Amino acid sequence: MLSSILTPLVVMAALQQAPVTIVQKTSGWCSPAIANVVGNVTVNCIGVDPRALKRLNDELSRKNLELAGKIREADEWTNRYKELESRLSEAGDDTGLSRQAEEYLHEGELEKAGTILDQILGNEEKQIDRTAANHYNRALVFELQFLPLLALPHLEKAHQYRPEVPLYGYEYASLLLHQNDFSRAEPVFVATLANARQLAQVHPAYQPGVAAALNDLAGLYRATQRMKEAEAALHEALSTFRKLATANAAVYDPGVAWTLNNLANLYRETQRTKEAEAAFQEALNIRRQLSKLNPLAFQPDLAQTLDNLANLYRVTQRMKEAEAAYQEALEIRRQLAKTNPAAYQPDVAQTLNNLANLYRETQRTQEAEAAYSEALVIRRQLAKANPAAYQTDVAWTLSDLAGLYYETQRMKEAEADCQESLDIRRQLAMANPTVYQPDVAQTLNNLANLYGETQRTQEAEAAYREALDIRRQLAKANPAVYEPDVAQNLNNLALLYHEAQRMREAEAAYKEALDIRRQLATANPAVHERDLAQTLSDLARLYHDTQREKEAEAVCQEALDIYRRVFGPNSREVLKGLSHLGNILAGQGRYSEAEKVLRETLDDSRRLFGPESPLTADALYDLGCLAALEGHREEALSLLTEAVDHGLPPSEDLAIEKDTDLTSLQGDPRFTALVARAREKAVTAQRKNWRSPRLGKIIQQPKLPTEGFCLHLVEPTSSTEGTSFESKQ
Repeated sequence: MLSSILTPLVVMAALQQAPVTIVQKTSGWCSPAIANVVGNVTVNCIGVDPRALKRLNDELSRKNLELAGKIREADEWTNRYKELESRLSEAGDDTGLSRQAEEYLHEGELEKAGTILDQILGNEEKQIDRTAANHYNRALVFELQFLPLLALPHLEKAHQYRPEVPLYGYEYASLLLHQNDFSRAEPVFVATLANARQLAQVHPAYQPGVAAALNDLAGLYRATQRMKEAEAALHEALSTFRKLATANAAVYDPGVAWTLNNLANLYRETQRTKEAEAAFQEALNIRRQLSKLNPLAFQPDLAQTLDNLANLYRVTQRMKEAEAAYQEALEIRRQLAKTNPAAYQPDVAQTLNNLANLYRETQRTQEAEAAYSEALVIRRQLAKANPAAYQTDVAWTLSDLAGLYYETQRMKEAEADCQESLDIRRQLAMANPTVYQPDVAQTLNNLANLYGETQRTQEAEAAYREALDIRRQLAKANPAVYEPDVAQNLNNLALLYHEAQRMREAEAAYKEALDIRRQLATANPAVHERDLAQTLSDLARLYHDTQREKEAEAVCQEALDIYRRVFGPNSREVLKGLSHLGNILAGQGRYSEAEKVLRETLDDSRRLFGPESPLTADALYDLGCLAALEGHREEALSLLTEAVDHGLPPSEDLAIEKDTDLTSLQGDPRFTALVARAREKAVTAQRKNWRSPRLGKIIQQPKLPTEGFCLHLVEPTSSTEGTSFESKQ
């Protein structure tokens, strides 16, 4: 609903019918009661009867919001309260029921006010204008009770009775969007936007409402993978807010920053990182200025944009800049939490979790565990006081911590945390399957990855299949959103079959995933081509392992072409693809061609990533295996020794002894000593990559699961930006 929109209250006024008069305050109706805060913070709101204000604070105490979000929620609640108060005061029924409903509103007796309005509706069913208004009023009461699903049918009726009123259509479409009902939301948004555009040509006061609707419509387009349409809507919204801000920056600069942030997230999702950074930086500059003028209102938004920018730096491997942005966000949130822990501790936990993800990615496992653990302690404490609001956050941190334990070979702890996360999400999904079933499927997938790594194949298959069943059902209702997850699950299931030597089942699953990803990449290459390349690479390995080398080469080359196009020639993905191609060429006995490709890979790995990089060690190992196949014992031992001593991942250290490419070295004391040293190195390592032993008679690219184990790019947040954009990944 409108609680997801960071725009001035004048946006709502712009969409209302002209006869209704609402007093507006650009600085907001509500402010926090900061002094002597114990537990949840309370708010004071100008013009709200103290009895109704008590009801508001009771409802807010049950919601998972940081202080700024709570103030915005209270401002919007007050806006609706005053709107309903005004509408009831001006109502023309002869029975006095509207006056009675107004008094119940003042008393905070919202259920009784709703009952009176239900009675009015029954009395006035044939009076269309009044009926539409009272259905809208009835919906407002449910929203004041924070019961949006009960408000939905009344908003639908208000819109049906008077579709030409933008306010009714916008509220109805916004609630549908919030419930992920995209197919019903879109036509309502489009029609409402058309009406608002026409009105804005005559009455400029409608322009902020047009911009707000465009932001929400862009969120719908993004959720359904229609990125070009999303971008066009955001550019139009940004242009509108910029023009408005030229005349009144104090009111409309927040709208500019909000839209820039949404646009930056879209750029990030479509791999346009330079444009994403520029938009984030502009939003950040605006919010820095706003936070200087009003720290209480805008410092939380500043911290959120810093988090978002840090996420962008992370995915582009600018880890120092990412860490600096996370640390600045964390410092802001820790300071805010000192003044008001109930409001800001959730945000502290969010940034700690994101920072822990960065530490994990940079192999700083002790720091990662410490940050995850602190976040988990905070979230468990919050969940004790308010499980409905914070249990989902506990599940996220448990999942991430399980991933860290997995990578450091603490499998019992990993399984325990992953299972607890799954139990929480199953309970949440029982109450709200639309929101939480996708998380159940993801956690099942993660648990299946763990089972597969510990050779519990039957349990892994069962978990993958349950996740796949959930995702197929979700995709029936919303294919644009969930078909990528179906393909992801199929690819992981195929990897399991591949390792278990169930090659026909593996090939069938790979091909089904490939068909889905080809269709997705055709419609949206920027988002889906890299996933298409992953499945092509995995299928090439299967062809290679079943001695179908020509098919393997063709599929591998297609994947390599995509990697070059998407990531550029000097990327890790291209180097991995070249290594894979070299392995396939060697499998065909084309040793000279294989050596040329593998030496090119080694030279580029050293030049781009240094001598200690795992990529460099992989290339050394591949060349060592090729030398062994050709009977060059001394060269093979030299290359393998260099690989073990300079960054070969522990999983590959453990695989050396059983690698059939090195059969010719068996019995050589130097090889025996090398195997022993590699095993000792692997056992003592603190980190284990997502890599498994090689699968064929010739060098194989390590398995790379298409769905990361419990690792999320962006934390789920009670974001001020709206659920459509500032979301988990």
